[in-house]
Amino acid sequence: MDIGATLCKLIYAGEQFELERLPSTDHAAIDAWLTQRRPTRLGLTGGGTSQLAEKLANFAPSPIGEFDAWARGAPFVAREVGEVLPTPCIVVSLGTGTSILLLGDDGARRLGGCALGGGTIVGLGRLLCDSGDFTGLTRLASSGDRGQVDLLVGDIYPQGGIALPAEINAASFGKLSSRSPDDLMAAVMGLVGENVALLATALARGAAVEEIVYCGSALESNPALVHALSTATGILGCRSLYLRRGAYCGAFGAALLVAE
Repeated sequence: MDIGATLCKLIYAGEQFELERLPSTDHAAIDAWLTQRRPTRLGLTGGGTSQLAEKLANFAPSPIGEFDAWARGAPFVAREVGEVLPTPCIVVSLGTGTSILLLGDDGARRLGGCALGGGTIVGLGRLLCDSGDFTGLTRLASSGDRGQVDLLVGDIYPQGGIALPAEINAASFGKLSSRSPDDLMAAVMGLVGENVALLATALARGAAVEEIVYCGSALESNPALVHALSTATGILGCRSLYLRRGAYCGAFGAALLVAE
């Protein structure tokens, strides 16, 4: 189990892998899911481990370090979906907030992170669109035009003459000529994606790494966020990769480590 601030990602290794996501605060649902499967070993990782370990004491849980779990889980998930992670690489866990790891042959080391992520998207969605439904907010963003909300380079230099593309964002929410929910959410995804990419690429350059692997629940069914990340990462000179089932890296790693 990888217990985040918002979601608990669960992996059960029976005859085949079973994957589940439940709200981290829904302890009854988590207990019921585990009771139905009766695991012989239970590895817990993530920020919510200490809070949930006592409630799951009857399953004799074993705490697993989050970075150790990701170091083991990310390459395993890649192999499971037929991919190979470059080594070394930057792994970005984009969940409620964002954590950025350097993954190499000797394990994982946290380089940094930021307070932008899925929590930001939901919070601003509630504020701007009166909705905290993450799936609905991603649908809004996918049909929106952030250029109606953000101030672009082309708005400042309509005549050109600057060594930046006209469509590059100059100031998030700096134009605000539209207050349509879809345009607002497109701008929110841009704000989160661009700033996460700025930090990730800066840390990648400092570590002499060119590949950035983006993972996490906030990316799932969220084309607007993926587009913002990919565009900014490419402009800043790095290559972006997206790992299917990447939200479960920590949970897979915990399962592998507790089985040893």
